[in-house]
Parts: sequence; structure tokens; C-alpha cells
Amino acid sequence: MPEATTVEAPPEQALGWRAGLPDDLKQNEAFVPFKTVGDFAKSHLEVSKKASELERKLTDSVPKLPDDATDEDRNLYYDALGRPKTASEYELEGEDKNAPEWTNFWKQELHTMGLTKAQAKQLSGKWNAQLQKMVEAHNASLQAEMKTAEQKLRSEMGDKFDTNVELAKRMTEKHLGSEFDKTFASLNGEARFGVVRLLLKIAQLTGEDRSPQAGRSQSAASRSSFITYDKSPAPPSRG
Repeated sequence: MPEATTVEAPPEQALGWRAGLPDDLKQNEAFVPFKTVGDFAKSHLEVSKKASELERKLTDSVPKLPDDATDEDRNLYYDALGRPKTASEYELEGEDKNAPEWTNFWKQELHTMGLTKAQAKQLSGKWNAQLQKMVEAHNASLQAEMKTAEQKLRSEMGDKFDTNVELAKRMTEKHLGSEFDKTFASLNGEARFGVVRLLLKIAQLTGEDRSPQAGRSQSAASRSSFITYDKSPAPPSRG
């Protein structure tokens, strides 16, 4: 039976400065390269400095969003970019306090997209500005259409235009009431003046094509109110 061999511990002189370390660290390979305590201390200071620099960089760094990112990954990424903790923290341009459901919907959507407060505010401002331009262009188009239709009708009726419009208005009030005004106001220029022609034709057939009754106001305001286009209210803003 072979005799058991034993490994003798190196003498304290061979360990050098490591001889003062706890027994479980004396033979640790991490300390072997250092010949003196001073060498180890210098290395420790260098490593500590690098560790501090890396820690600072990691603190200010933005995590990379994986291609197969989960909702948890996205939330971590968006939060690191500066997304507010809750959607209610957004402050939007042109925010309509009278339309909380509309506003809250978009705030939640912006939060889901991961936008920062600054990005959300800038985007809502651009959205509302563009939407306002669209509304103004639409209203200008309707105004031009109305003007063209009116000029066409005026050329057909000549000096009887104002009287005929007043007669048509009186007929609708008599037979249809004020509800017709809402329907008439929703028509475009060509359709609106087509209705005027129809009403005048009916007036002739029913014997109501008489001049406006005495005492009835025929001011420019009352005559034109029947044919004046009232701009539709602008749709709600995104904010």
C-alpha cells in the first residue's frame, strides 16, 4: 500500500508580505503577482478608480432595447430615456380642460410610446398647429364655394335676389320651423342655393311668391343670415 504524500506549506519567507494574510488567502493566485504590499496597494487604487468611472458611466448610460424586447424591457428603456412615471405628468400644448377624456387618452398613448415630457409637449403643439391649418383651409374652401354659388344665383335673379331669399326663408319658417335651419346650414354652397331655387319654385306653385309681408325686417343682416355660411367648430385638439 503506497504511502500518503503530504504537501508542506511554503515557508513564511517564501510568502513574503502574504504571510500576514489569513490562511485562506495566503495562497490565493490573485495576490501572487504583487511582490510587496505597496504594489498591491497601488493596484488596488487603480482598480478602484476604474471601477468608479465605470459605475458613473453605467449610471448615466441608456440600456439597449433588444430586438425581442418584452414590455418590461421597453418600460426600462423608456424610463431611462426620461419618460415620466405616469401619463398624468404630461403637459400638452393647447390642452383642453373641458375634454378630459380626449386629453387623457392621448396622454396615455404618449406614455405607452415612451415619449419624454418635452417630446410630448412639442408633438402636441405641432399636431394642433397642423390641425388648425387644416380647419382654416377647409373653412376658406367652403367660404369660396359659398361665394361662387351666391354670385351665380345673384346673376340669375338680379335685383330680385334679396327679396327671393327672404321669401324662401319665410316659407321654411312657416312650414318647417327652425329645425330646417340646422339642415340648411349643413349643406354646401351649390346645394344650399339649389334649395333656395326649389323653395321659390314651390312658392310660385302655392301662390306664396309674394313680397315679404309689411313690417317685416329686410335688413342686410336678416336677408343674408339665410345664406351666410357659419363656420363649423374646429375639432378638438390633441392636447
